[in-house]
Amino acid sequence: MKKDNNELAKALRNLNANIEILTKVTALALRKDSIFKDKATKQEQVEALEDLKLPDNVIALTIGSTVESVQTLRSQRKAKAKKAQETEPKQEEVQHKQ
Repeated sequence: MKKDNNELAKALRNLNANIEILTKVTALALRKDSIFKDKATKQEQVEALEDLKLPDNVIALTIGSTVESVQTLRSQRKAKAKKAQETEPKQEEVQHKQ
């Protein structure tokens, strides 16, 4: 009986996650034009959708791309952000020395 309860709980969590994604996608469909306004590149579109915490496959379908492309764009953005963050303290050190 305990095993059945665990399986039921797992199934309910999965269902809840799917309902949450469906809700977000529905909201996105209604606001897509305003969300993507002035966002011409795929990179900008991925960034706009990241805040919704949608899976990569949903983002790819939304922007007309592939999952691999979405993952690559996210990785590039994270690498740029990390590099920018690493250079910020160096710039501050230069300013303090002057």
